[in-house]
Amino acid sequence: MEWETLPPFEQLPFLKSLKLDGMSRVKWLENKFNEKMTNVMPFLLLELLYIIELEASEDWFDEEVVAEGGCLFPRLIEWVLSYCLELKEFPSLPSKLKRLGIYEI
Repeated sequence: MEWETLPPFEQLPFLKSLKLDGMSRVKWLENKFNEKMTNVMPFLLLELLYIIELEASEDWFDEEVVAEGGCLFPRLIEWVLSYCLELKEFPSLPSKLKRLGIYEI
């Protein structure tokens, strides 16, 4: 609950579901990839993403990927975002997305 950043997600390349809830001090998700793992991108297999009550979260996606027109979550089918009051930008939506819930943002 007291973390301000999260560990790098490239260490979990097969992650299919992620729920972050009630971490009010997190300002950003760690999106700087480890130099030893430059060819590994996180979230390639992610299908379900729930981000709830990350109230201080400002930025949580890799600007380089967005600038290149890429998508951080290419296989995402369900995304719920709630109570992320400080979020400044939204990453590109994946083409496979079937459900998007945005609440109190």
